[in-house]
Amino acid sequence: MIKKIPIEALKPGMEVVQVPGELWQHLPYLYTEPGIIESETEVARLAELGYREVFVATEEPDGLSDETHLDRLISGSGLGREMPVRTPFDQAISSAMVTYEDAMVHAMQIVQDAKLGRKMDYATSLKTASAIVESAVSNPDTLVCLAKLSQFDDYTYTHCINVAAISVVFGEFIGMSRDELTLLGVAGMMHDLGKTTVPARIINKPGPLTGPERDEVRRHPQFGCDILRHNGDIPERVLQAVMHHHERFNGSGYPDGLKRKDIPAFARILCLADVYDALTSDRCYKNAILPNKALGIMYGMRDQDFDPTEVQLFIKCLGIFPAGSFVRLNTGQYALVFETNSREPLNPKIRIIMDEEMKPIHTRDVDLTDQPEGAGAIEILECADPSAYRKNLMNYLARN
Repeated sequence: MIKKIPIEALKPGMEVVQVPGELWQHLPYLYTEPGIIESETEVARLAELGYREVFVATEEPDGLSDETHLDRLISGSGLGREMPVRTPFDQAISSAMVTYEDAMVHAMQIVQDAKLGRKMDYATSLKTASAIVESAVSNPDTLVCLAKLSQFDDYTYTHCINVAAISVVFGEFIGMSRDELTLLGVAGMMHDLGKTTVPARIINKPGPLTGPERDEVRRHPQFGCDILRHNGDIPERVLQAVMHHHERFNGSGYPDGLKRKDIPAFARILCLADVYDALTSDRCYKNAILPNKALGIMYGMRDQDFDPTEVQLFIKCLGIFPAGSFVRLNTGQYALVFETNSREPLNPKIRIIMDEEMKPIHTRDVDLTDQPEGAGAIEILECADPSAYRKNLMNYLARN
């Protein structure tokens, strides 16, 4: 497993693991150069350079895989309520696609309005968020699939909608009302509007930021809140979520260094969705990391960046293999996860789409919880890299 520790806890012999450079926006003092730490002198040098945190590899008993370890961690962390009956995926996906595309158009509009200093259309934002909520209630896996497999050119817009969708899915999972979910969706769509005031050369910089660049990025929540407050009709809960979505459980976040439950609930949810989408999204300077590995990284941020219970519930909500994951099976074939199972996270519903050589085959759906016992049972071995096939994977969401 991977765990985030303070630089002062780093010891010779520990292995610093490679994590996506995208994390600089969330953890601006993170050291990310992979390798074995050779000496205390090296640790002291990193501290002098201003690094405060690092991800290291930790030993796990019995040689458990990340997936099995996470499954054990979240087993029994249910909410004590029956999960609602969902619309079957194949029936829900078409309307979810329309909702997602409409939301993308609206995201483009609100970003342009913010850049030009125009008043944003809050009524349309509410309508768009309400449609996202309807999709989440109908079948949340459709939105999670679309967030990972849809292809749009500009990360700025897709990130806004993905954070809104994933936040609403999680909010629905933990039992928020529809009115709350709608406001949460609006907050997700607007959470990064402050970045419209930050130069693109900083936002798209692949390497570490300079001190002044880091300070500029850290001001974007306040900028976003100011833009929205000037609009005049944005609810205070949305404003506070935008202001505090970079606060951290241990008080190390910004802009106000809030701790634990002092951070508004909407902001804590946006923070989880924001980090997950950033880790699992392709950028001009990096490829996405695999969804299950992203969740492993986020679990390693518990007690520091995230409330440990909330991050476990987030993992339980999305599943060890979230919807939209491209996976390799014990048969050698490849499949798409299209529906998760919160009670058995290692056993989602899958659509087998490729043979052992990654050539398309006639698709077949399998519910991994409903198989005959014996040697012929299908199992997921691991997430596979979907980058070469991402543009075609969306075609498999609708039945052929």
